[in-house]
Amino acid sequence: MRTRAKPLVDASAVAGSPNRNGPPPPIAANRGFRFLLGSTTTSALGGSITAVSLSWLIYHFTGSTLDIAYLGLTGVLPGIVLGLLAGVLADRYDRRRLMVTSDTVRALAMLGLAISLYFVGFSLLLVLAVMTLVYSFSALFYPASQAILPRIVPTRQLEDANGVLSASSQIGFTIGAGVGGLAIAFVGAVAGLGVNAATYAVSALLLFQIAPEFGRARGVAKGATRSIRAELMEGMTYMRNHLPVLEVTLGFLPASMLFPFVTNFFVVYASVVLGPNPALFGYLVAALTAGSAAGALSTGRLRARRFAGVVMGLGLLVMGGAAVLLVVANSLVWALVGAAILGFSLGLIGTVYYSTMQAIVPNEVLARVLSIDMVGSLVAVPAGLILGGVLSSSHGILFTYTIAAIGFFANGILLLALPGVRSVRYVEPTAVEAKPQALGP
Repeated sequence: MRTRAKPLVDASAVAGSPNRNGPPPPIAANRGFRFLLGSTTTSALGGSITAVSLSWLIYHFTGSTLDIAYLGLTGVLPGIVLGLLAGVLADRYDRRRLMVTSDTVRALAMLGLAISLYFVGFSLLLVLAVMTLVYSFSALFYPASQAILPRIVPTRQLEDANGVLSASSQIGFTIGAGVGGLAIAFVGAVAGLGVNAATYAVSALLLFQIAPEFGRARGVAKGATRSIRAELMEGMTYMRNHLPVLEVTLGFLPASMLFPFVTNFFVVYASVVLGPNPALFGYLVAALTAGSAAGALSTGRLRARRFAGVVMGLGLLVMGGAAVLLVVANSLVWALVGAAILGFSLGLIGTVYYSTMQAIVPNEVLARVLSIDMVGSLVAVPAGLILGGVLSSSHGILFTYTIAAIGFFANGILLLALPGVRSVRYVEPTAVEAKPQALGP
């Protein structure tokens, strides 16, 4: 027999802030947010350049797709291994300093790799070792960056803030992919790694400008720490006692596994369904990215946190419809529409999730809650890549997309059937209300 979930958050612990009793200034006027936005954009730009450059370098020197897969694993395994610890550290220590330290280490690592490749020559082992180090600090950076946002931005502006950050990341990834390609063509792939080192350094400088008081979690006394195990258990206990949060976190694991079925095999889909022109693959990725940015930016306009759980469940149903459209598409136009809708749903779901969690989860445990979600998602991705690859090889890409569509529909229906998921929402208080309304079953 399931016990009734406790309220999602004590209103006194809601992160948020400045200007709680009056209309906040425009988000563009928030100095701390501007620095965080600049950091996010430059990091996405540099990361995308590195992904393109290293993939080309590895394939150029080894000719092995398996070696490229190893590179992909360096981006997943550190998050799985270190994700929960990263959440504890981000709730325990100064988040701003953790982010600056992570960017500094990543900048030095990428600079060292570029210098070694240029003067010594290519070494697959060195590349994999350095990227494991880089992604380990990326795993540390992620929960801190998500948990610091509610300290910088008023609660009522979290939707807009997350939407802008997500859209800027997508734009940075898109531009970075193009810059990486140009770098390979005109100055060499190693130069692209040097650019990435510079973007991490710029990101660290921008983050250093954020006011120091935003670094520490709200409600955590300076110097008051317990064992890592005790703090990790506190985060898990919070989720266990707040079933709606737990249901949302676990409920999206199937979708996390299914999404690579579609997006990671766009290159196969484009070749089989649309034609051998490699530009068609690029068009699909561009449509997905543009759709994701639009979905993220629309979250604030729709005030989707008012029905967050329902919106996220419906978003999965829309993703299922987009996958169906890709299966039946007989022209590039309809394929692009399907990719854009898929991206829109992804951007909307992600922004609604983070905006709602940042508003209803106490800031002192927020990083741990988000890190648990991150680890679950990362565990699901390799499974999706392997299973999607097997299905595509044995039954064809359209069969794989059909399975993904069925899975999205089933996952969406399951989420909407859970009372806890349907209850997850954040309602902004009116002028006469003393406390924000964070609602749960």
